Amino acid sequence: MGKDRTDKSLPQPHKRPSQARAKFTVDSLYEGFVRIWRRDGPEAATTRAIAEESGYAVGTLYEYFPNRTALLSGYVRHCMEQLCSDLAAANTALAGEPWETRLRKLVRLTLDEDGQAPYFDREMLERENQIASDARHRQIFQHLARTWSHCIAQWEDFPGPVDDTVIDILLLTLWGGRRYSFLVDAGTPDQRGELSTRMARALLLPEE
Repeated sequence: MGKDRTDKSLPQPHKRPSQARAKFTVDSLYEGFVRIWRRDGPEAATTRAIAEESGYAVGTLYEYFPNRTALLSGYVRHCMEQLCSDLAAANTALAGEPWETRLRKLVRLTLDEDGQAPYFDREMLERENQIASDARHRQIFQHLARTWSHCIAQWEDFPGPVDDTVIDILLLTLWGGRRYSFLVDAGTPDQRGELSTRMARALLLPEE
């Protein structure tokens, strides 16, 4: 069995922005990075090109990222944090709605069937082994699972608690399916969203 890779052995951002101005700068760098990636291809997304596209000196980029691989690492983490934030916000916005309505929304967000999530593609997926340790993958998945668990706990009309193992299995199916969809194309977004919601409903409901 291979030894787990650690974050220390992989390129990582220098620091995470905490002040509003720093967050704006990093978000702008991510936006510039995505524009180049989509327009000109991954290899064109050099640190200098990203800085110029974003309107910053390359030295500003290096304050946060030692290289473009570290920037990709930060961007992927940003995508996951945005997903968890969107899930929590959507669940709160639907307070008072039937739990089936809230479930449908969470499923569609997790699958990005509405196409509103930060840009992510097959090439980024294939480079994940360069930027994420095994521990980081587990950490990200656990964050997503906790977010779902917290959302479900707010469904006052839901008939019974849900075991954490059930949530893990549900997300392995949904999140794994979303990632695999970059490799194959099966069904329309509406079909995937509706069928996945039916599956999630059956999995979450307590056995009679």
